[in-house]
Amino acid sequence: MKKAVKHLEQFLEKAEGYTKGKVVLATVYGDVHDIGKSLVNTILSNNGYTVFDLGKQVPVNTIIEKAQEVQADAIGLSALLVSTSKQMPLCVQELDKRGISIPVLIGGAAINRRFGRRAMFVDGERAYESGVFYCKDAFEGLETMDTLQESPEKRAATIEKLIADARSDAFLHGNVGKDVRSGIAGGERSDVSHDHNVPAAPFFGPRVLDDIPLDEVFALLDLDELYRLQWGGRGSGPEYDTVVREQFEPALVRLKAEAKADGWVAPRAVYGYFPAQSDGNDVIIYEPEAYERDGTLTERTRFHFPRQDGRERLCLADYFRSVKSGDVDVAAFQIVTVGDEATRRFETLQAAGEYSEAFYSHGLAVESAEAVAEWLHRRVRRELGIPGSRGKRYSWGYGACPDLEDHAQLFSLLPAEAALGMELTSAFQLIPEQSTAAILIHHPQAKYYAVRTAAEGAAV
Repeated sequence: MKKAVKHLEQFLEKAEGYTKGKVVLATVYGDVHDIGKSLVNTILSNNGYTVFDLGKQVPVNTIIEKAQEVQADAIGLSALLVSTSKQMPLCVQELDKRGISIPVLIGGAAINRRFGRRAMFVDGERAYESGVFYCKDAFEGLETMDTLQESPEKRAATIEKLIADARSDAFLHGNVGKDVRSGIAGGERSDVSHDHNVPAAPFFGPRVLDDIPLDEVFALLDLDELYRLQWGGRGSGPEYDTVVREQFEPALVRLKAEAKADGWVAPRAVYGYFPAQSDGNDVIIYEPEAYERDGTLTERTRFHFPRQDGRERLCLADYFRSVKSGDVDVAAFQIVTVGDEATRRFETLQAAGEYSEAFYSHGLAVESAEAVAEWLHRRVRRELGIPGSRGKRYSWGYGACPDLEDHAQLFSLLPAEAALGMELTSAFQLIPEQSTAAILIHHPQAKYYAVRTAAEGAAV
């Protein structure tokens, strides 16, 4: 692919003999997802920047000290999850506290431009004077650095516009600097109804799937996510269509064939159904064997979920029959992976300088894991006998269930370690990286929503 992917060559041909600026890169403390940041490193390095990559799970103090040591022109922070993204505003606040003026670039799946604008306000309505720049991908990161390094006048004008745009954001107006919290135990329950029938579980307890057809997984790839988010496709109309037709589609055909032949995308999963009820903001999971035997409800574990403030007051627990109702509901859980061969392939290609191949292989592996999750969710819907549009899949570290520590409870229900060879890090993240875990909720009113929380704690 290194010769075929022409639109990447401008970013991946190394510029020798000079430096356009110095950038300190780090995946924030508690986050083990390193590959996306490594791609940023590659693109910046190959376009004239000197990059100091501190790796993953890097404390704020270490990042700042390195930036001071090398007199960095910018700091780049990466985080994949909601829970770890809290370290980003902490870093900005610590820089401001120490009187250090270095632009901060942030990126990751769990954040957006508005998150960056909120993180920039360090004390009421006072903005961090060097700016916090959200970059949706490595290419925007390169564009941002090029703009900031063009001239002192260009840098000042860019930061001034960034802060002005943030102040004009209607959502932020009147809220910057405020501590916004949710999820207080005992909050008023939402208006979610319970006039639907609870579907019958086909079995209780966990099951392992070792024979997931790869062709069926590839058929569920979200090509827009793959081409735009993972592979950096830009624009629209005929120009974008040409890139897809002449570059992306042939690359995808070849990579899928290689993945099947070489086994570096190997979908596997463990999933299961459990009797459940809600209690306030908690979902109680009962022992499946005792319930199947004689209907005994013996608590196995419980998951606590945050509740929204405001009008809807949603909490995932609301989608389950309550203890008070006397009805027993069913909760489904799943853990899926495409294995760790994809990570090894990426690392090998990076070390060999095959940057385009590494970039595209990583993107396909990430989206394949999402496709496996969708494949299994569709199976669960069929087994429960519910329509394909009913219910939602919620992963920890995002939106409605941000607490990664719940992965430990999930691993106690589903044998991901023994059956799939998976592990949890000290920060409760999934290894291999190309893996997902979720609770599947069958309720017909289930929807995706966000629970906003303030960054808490002190810099580490």
